[in-house]
Amino acid sequence: MRPMLATPGALPLSAQWAYELKWDGIRMLVTCTAGSAVLTSRNGVDHTARWPEVGPVAASLPPGRTVLDGELVAFDEAGRPSFSILMAARGRAPGVATLCVFDVPVLDGQDLTGRPWQERRRALEGLGLQGVGWRTPDTFDDGSALLAATATQGLEGVVAKRRSSPYRPGVRSRDWVKVAHRRTTSVVVGGWQPGGADGVRSLVVGVPIEGDRLEPLGSVGSGLSGAEVAALLPVLAQLDVAVSPFDPAPDLAAAHWVEPLLVVDVEHLGHTQGRQLRQPVFVRVRPDLTATDLISSEEGEL
Repeated sequence: MRPMLATPGALPLSAQWAYELKWDGIRMLVTCTAGSAVLTSRNGVDHTARWPEVGPVAASLPPGRTVLDGELVAFDEAGRPSFSILMAARGRAPGVATLCVFDVPVLDGQDLTGRPWQERRRALEGLGLQGVGWRTPDTFDDGSALLAATATQGLEGVVAKRRSSPYRPGVRSRDWVKVAHRRTTSVVVGGWQPGGADGVRSLVVGVPIEGDRLEPLGSVGSGLSGAEVAALLPVLAQLDVAVSPFDPAPDLAAAHWVEPLLVVDVEHLGHTQGRQLRQPVFVRVRPDLTATDLISSEEGEL
């Protein structure tokens, strides 16, 4: 099963919608049967061994097959989700992550995907999932107030869910709408430009179009720290290729081209008329995504 996905858009405001926090983590499906759990990311990768703190949730569930949908999150000292802490802990520091569960498409062998969201939500709340490595976050009725509160607290934003919506595995649905305070796009690295004290002046990025080609979206240098460059350089060296993966190829004489496999998030102020990112800032590497994911799910707009 693949998770249902939200569509970026304006916040819908009516009694037909419920509202949740937009978490800054890794989307995860947890399939539990007879006391054991398997964690699978949205692109189908098994993460069970990397996050052992989540597995014991299975002991709190009925013996039949249950699928929990949620976001794997690490919290900083102020209680805010931190993707960098989550990535640093991955497979190396058990006990850091918390699974924030927001849906249950399958419960004790029963397929609930055709049931309305509000029915599934009642079933989820009835499980009482509150443990060391998992929790069931609250939902809210006032979308405007939640959006304002998340902006004040420096959180990602809000996800609105139509109360009558079924669960549609693998579908990006307009019944779920996500509203982020900062505009973030997942892009693929197709090259880099040398320079600066750390050796990398900027990453040359784009989005997949067809085959293994990329549409160029410009270069991203802001936000790259020395530590991030040090971590990226060995990866870029392994992906080195002689020919640009972009179509059309950017006019960058000194650029080093790489195989279009590495996905990163960038913040920006939209696009220019020429489809280049406006004032892009590097945010993070996305090891949980591939270029294929961006094609299949339009993950570019988070």
